[in-house]
This record gives sequence, structure tokens and C-alpha cells, in this order.
Amino acid sequence: MPVKTKANGGKEKKVTRYTYENVTEPRTPETGHTALLPAEEQVVTLPMDNGWSKAINVGKIPDADQRTVVVDMEPAADPVLFWSGKRNRRQVPVLPLQRNEIVTESRIGQIIERARQAAAEKAPQLSFTLAFAELEKQLRESEKSRRVEFYSHDEGWKNKLICGDSLHLMESLITFENLRGKIQMIYIDPPYGVSYNSNFQQRVDSTKNDDDDRADDILTIKAFRDTWTLGIHSYLSYLQDRLYLCRELLSDTGSIFVQMNDAHVHLVHTLMEEVFGAHNFISLISFRKSTFQSGSLLGTANDFLIWYARDKSTIKYNPLYKDKVVGGEGAEEYKYLYDPRTKTIRPMTADELKDSRLIPADLKVCRYGPLTSQGATKDGGQEITVSGNKFTPGPNHHWKIAIDGMKKLVQEGTIFPRGKQLSYPLLLEYNPLLALNNTWDDTKWGFDAGQKTYVVETNPKVVERCIAMTTLPGDVVFDPTCGSGTTALCSERLGRRWITCDTSRVAINVARKKLLSGTFEHYKTRNGKVSGDFVYKRVKRTTLKTLAYDLEPEMVDLVDQPEIDKDALRICGPFEVMSLGRYSVEDWKGYVSTAPDATGPAKLENYIEVICRLYRKESAVQGASGLIHAIAESHDKKIAISVGPLSGRVTAKQVNDAVQDALASGILEVHILGWAFEANVGEVKAQLERRGKLTIVLQMIRPDTLSDGLKATQPSMLFSPLALPDIEVQSKKNGKEAKATVRLKGVAVFDRKNRTTDYKRADSGYVSAWYLDEDYDGDCFVDCQMFFDFKKAPNLKSLGIQPEVEEYKLQLESQPFVLRGYKRIAVKVVDVFGNESTVVREL
Repeated sequence: MPVKTKANGGKEKKVTRYTYENVTEPRTPETGHTALLPAEEQVVTLPMDNGWSKAINVGKIPDADQRTVVVDMEPAADPVLFWSGKRNRRQVPVLPLQRNEIVTESRIGQIIERARQAAAEKAPQLSFTLAFAELEKQLRESEKSRRVEFYSHDEGWKNKLICGDSLHLMESLITFENLRGKIQMIYIDPPYGVSYNSNFQQRVDSTKNDDDDRADDILTIKAFRDTWTLGIHSYLSYLQDRLYLCRELLSDTGSIFVQMNDAHVHLVHTLMEEVFGAHNFISLISFRKSTFQSGSLLGTANDFLIWYARDKSTIKYNPLYKDKVVGGEGAEEYKYLYDPRTKTIRPMTADELKDSRLIPADLKVCRYGPLTSQGATKDGGQEITVSGNKFTPGPNHHWKIAIDGMKKLVQEGTIFPRGKQLSYPLLLEYNPLLALNNTWDDTKWGFDAGQKTYVVETNPKVVERCIAMTTLPGDVVFDPTCGSGTTALCSERLGRRWITCDTSRVAINVARKKLLSGTFEHYKTRNGKVSGDFVYKRVKRTTLKTLAYDLEPEMVDLVDQPEIDKDALRICGPFEVMSLGRYSVEDWKGYVSTAPDATGPAKLENYIEVICRLYRKESAVQGASGLIHAIAESHDKKIAISVGPLSGRVTAKQVNDAVQDALASGILEVHILGWAFEANVGEVKAQLERRGKLTIVLQMIRPDTLSDGLKATQPSMLFSPLALPDIEVQSKKNGKEAKATVRLKGVAVFDRKNRTTDYKRADSGYVSAWYLDEDYDGDCFVDCQMFFDFKKAPNLKSLGIQPEVEEYKLQLESQPFVLRGYKRIAVKVVDVFGNESTVVREL
């Protein structure tokens, strides 16, 4: 549904977005609806041997020698890498995705709409209709009875921004989302080296990390530990697991690109050869990176892309081209000028070679074109007469075109003698394109790429080329290493569907802001739908045969240059923010490394036992499989303790089930400990407490409680009550219609250095963004209004409007909105460290 606005001169200009109504996918569970998975579905085994000609069997040397040896393998036939901890199969926990948030609006779209209406009315904006969010809510209400029927029927496609471990996510995409063999392109930009802070960003609003204040996100720390415990050995294991899953996700026509530096490119190249097969290698692309790194010997200016196909024989490939430039690559021999009037050629002057603007307009840049090709043919060696002299193509050569075509060109004066050979003026305009090769020197991060928003960020030009070469509009692109969201942004710009994920909440929120604040060119489509492909810029390519037989020149589509609809401006399409469905017994299993002390070195201990002991020293850990993990008993009361999953959120279902388990044991006080909580837990807590004499305490586990390599710290100041955003709601009734506004007053922020949770005013600089659901249904947060600082205001002059500068800054008061069915709102606040907290308020 396009939003219309008027550009200068009164011409209507549309504001559009791309959607994929013709594509469906299985309905994904929403917050609180993910069931406890049956045991047989909790883990799958991922084989990782790629069908070697002979399996690797581990045997034992006879005569009671217990040393293990690798036997029955032929290194000459099956060369592979070996490293510490390498395995040929892996058990992967399988957890469904769950939808936490639906984003149908765009912040920049809202700003445009409000400015358009204000300009049209020549008055301040008094009300604001959220078209897309309203449509989404109507759709959700019409299918309300089906919200719990996940994976049993299909729904329309939405792009996906997911917080979670890529290993578990990919298995979920295969098992639950039915995406095996349906991903067209995968782009992976994994950490290059072992420097902790070079790969993770601590704040949403800054790319500079504090060396004394490392990232505290439990998922991020766990991912770092799993990746780098044994250095390059752990790193290769990390990649191996994910590359095999990538292979399962790729379609038969699909491609995978892995971005790497020169230090490890040889190892990753060999690993990919093992996973995808040497016969599916496409290219090793070298591209200029943003900064030149000087070393003790030779500096480094390039990074690399290792490109493999799922099946090289069926790969989807769209050639890309660059323009030939006089004196540049591919045009080195174009040093002559052709005069079409006199049909003569002269060399360029030194000045003309240096500056092509000095070339006279009536002359054509050219080079001497060859008329022969290697190899003798039956009819291709005939003699031809030019200017009274006879010419042949020479031994073991033939004319490029048939003899009648040669004679026609001679008659027209196009072919002329040049020494003992014939030639013709090969004009630069006949073939102005140079096919892109595997050396990209024009990708250094500069002004055209914009400002970096993440500590490690690739020039979008690199990613866009990979997408354009290997996909078509509507295809699915997957990036398991989201970072700043470059792949998602490039896919959105080029009309591709996308899925991306990251363990870092900072990365997820950086990517979300980039998408919601972005504007894109609207490309013309062939049949009105993105899936029908775009209309591309076309270039004529004239050949010798074209000239000889007066044929129409070949037309080349430039697939990286779609035609732009100048009467439209595009904003981000709908997407959903998701996490892995964290309601499985398997998800609570896990061990952490305790800190060494006087009694001995560090050792592995059960995660739940460690958390319960830190919370209450006297707690008795329960052995049952229920959600009461420990009981702390004193002379006057008994407390039931339930611990949230190691790498997920506490759901309303966990709160409810833990309370029911406690009540069954006669316990009336339940403490729920978690790293993060779903939006509806506060509401469920209030409902349960209203039923009787029951106390529920929601406690945040401080983010860095296990941060030092997942080592338990001292049991003091490790937990704090769940702090909800501080908001103020005002309602006004005008006749029969009631409207409300929400003002954000403050938020609780955890200070990692001082280990305190402090209240911060909303205007203190600690709020990165906040989002409003105007009619919260208790299941999934729908972004109706959103507020954050753009940093840099986009150029909207083409729309003929100029929003107020304040629109691009973090606003603390919402636009008025109409009270609807649930008469309940939800406000989600993201602080500068990426922490999310949500408050639900009845109106």
C-alpha cells in the first residue's frame, strides 16, 4: 500500500515498500506459545563427513596398546584438514523460532507521512494514522484463533531479524521452517582473528569499545568462548558445524560466500572444499577493505571472499560489468581516434590520453580490431582482395566472419590493410563493458558507503555485488553473522527476502535502527511484482558479425543497475524480530566454569546449581525435571526458585508453570531469575497474584554475572528486581473517540563498572530507542510508533517536503492514537547497551 505525497511542482510521488504476498511460510509460534518439546525432537545428529570415499574409522593398536589411530583412509584421494577437536558428526539442539515482535511500519515512513499531512493541511499534525500497523492488527485479530496453531498452516512471508546462536537457528530453519534447500545465497562474515573486542560492539550508539569494559551479553560471551577456547582449533570447529548446515539450507542453484582475511583464508578455503567439494569452487575474490593495515613487513590492503556453489553445474549466475574507461582496465589498447566521415584512424595525442575530455566530439575512441581467430577451418581461409592486394588469414587461422561478410565490410571501407594484415576500427562504444573479475579495487570504505555504525562493517558494495551475481528479486538471502545488518539492508535495497541473526543484542538493535531509518530507490518491475524481476538498464554490444550483416546489436542487462522509478521513494518492508523458542528441557542444561580458588583450579559446574547457589547460599537444588529448580527455606518461610534458560528469555509460560509447581508443593512465594524476560511476564505475574495469597518476584540476573569466560563471581550484588520502563499515559476523550499519548520518563540501566542498577531519565542519553504497541494483545509486540536518533537526517528534497529537524531526534512523547479493542499498550525501551525492557499498561 503506497503512501502518496506531492513533490515540487505538484506532482504526486509515492512512498512504497516491497512485500511478497505470493510467498508463504509455516506459521511461527509467538511469545508464550512455544510448547515443551518432546525428548526425541530436542536433538538431531548432523553428519559431517561429506561422503568421503572411505569412512574414517578409529581403531586400536593390538596387543593391549590403548593408543587410538586413524585407519582406513587414503590421504592421496581424500585430503582434508585435521585439528584438535574435529569431529565427523555433531548433535545439535533443535528449538523452534518464536516471534517476539512484528515491524510493519518504518520510522522514516512515519516522518514522511506526518510531514506530508502537515504540509497539505498547512497546520500542525494533530492525529496520525498508522496504516500498515493497523492492517497488521486487523489481520491478527481475524486469525486470533490460529495463533497457537503453529506449523500447521501457512501465512504470508516476513523478513527475519533473529537473536540467537546461528547453529541452533539454522537447524530450526531446516526442521521447523521448511527451508532446507530454499536459501539462494548465504553470506558469512565471521570473526577474523582472536581479538575479543575487534569483533563485538558494546554500545548501540558507538563503534568504540572500552578496553576495560568488555561486552556483557551472555549469548555473546558464550559464543566467543565456544569459538576461541582452543584458538584456531575451536574456530574451525565453529565454522565446520555451520558450513555443513549452510550446505543443507542452500538450493541447488545457490551460492555461499565466506569473508576472510589473509591470515586464515587458506584454512577456511580448505574447510569449504571439504564441505562443498572441490568441484564446486567458483572463485577467490580479493577486495579492497576500509583501512590499510601496516605490518612489520608488508602491509595488508585486501580481504577475501571464498565463493562456493551448492552445485556448480546448476548455479544461478548473473554476470556483472564495469564501464571501460580510456586508459583504464580493459581499455589499455584504445589509444586511437576514428573519424567516421573520412574513415581514417589517428593516434591520440599525449594530452588526449591524459584527459579524454579533450577528444573532439566527432571522433570515436577505438583500437585496431583483429579479423582472424586461431584454428584453420574449411571455408575460413579464403583469399580476399583489399586495395589491389590479396590477403589470407595465415596458417592455422581463419577469418572471424564468413567471406561474404568480409567483402561487404571491405566495400563499405570498414576493413583496411595494416601492414601485412587486415584490420578494422573496433570502437570503444561497440563494447563499452568490462566483465567483472575476481579483483575488486573499488570497494574501499569511503564517503559513498556512508558512516560506519558497527565496529566491524563491510562496504555494502561488496555484499550487493554478491547478491546481484547469484540471486534474483524475491530470492532468500541468509546471513548468520548479522553485525550491523549490512546483508539485510542490501537485500532490502535489492528486493530480496532476507534472514539474519546474531548473538549480540547490540548488533540486533543496530540493524533494526538502520532498517527503520532507511530510504531506498524504487525499481521498476516487469509485471508489477518483485518476483517478476526488475527492468534493468540495457547496453548495446556490437560485434563484427553485427556490422557485416546489419543485425540488431546484442542487448546486455546490467542486473546491478535496475531502472529507477523517479516518481516513488521506497521504505523498509515488514519484518519480524525473533528469538529461538526457549522452552525446552534441553535449554536449561549447561555447565559453567567456576573461578579457581585456594581449593583448586577452575572446574565445570551445573549452570542451574551455580545460579541458585549465588542467589541463595542455602538453596537446595531439586533433581526433578520441573521448573522449580531450587528451594530456599528459612525459619519463617519457604521460597521456590526458578531459573531462566542460559541463552534465552523467561516466558510467561515459565512463570505460570513454575507457580503451579510451587503451589502443588504448598509454596506461596516464587522467585523467577532470568537474563531477559518476555514483554508479557509482568502482566501474567499480576494476574496470578490477584488469585490469592501468592508472591512472585521477578529478578534480573546481572548481565556480567558469568561474563569472565563464564566464570562465577562473588555472590554479592548479582541480582536485581526486574525494572520496567517509567512511562506516563494521558488519555483525552473528544466526543465518542478517546485518544492517548505516551511519554517516556526514564529507564533503569545497569552500570557494569559500579555493579549498580540506576534510574536514568529518558533524556540522559542512555535511551537508544523506544517502541510503542498501541493495542497490545499479550502475544506479540507490534511496532506502531518508534523513536530514536537518526544521527544523520536523510535527504527528502525529492518528495517536496522538509520535516522538522526534531523529527530525526529521539522524541520522548508519542503521537496521539485511538484507544482500540484491548485498551492496553506496551512500551519497549532499548538502552545504549542493547538491553530491552518492556512495560504493559492497561488504559
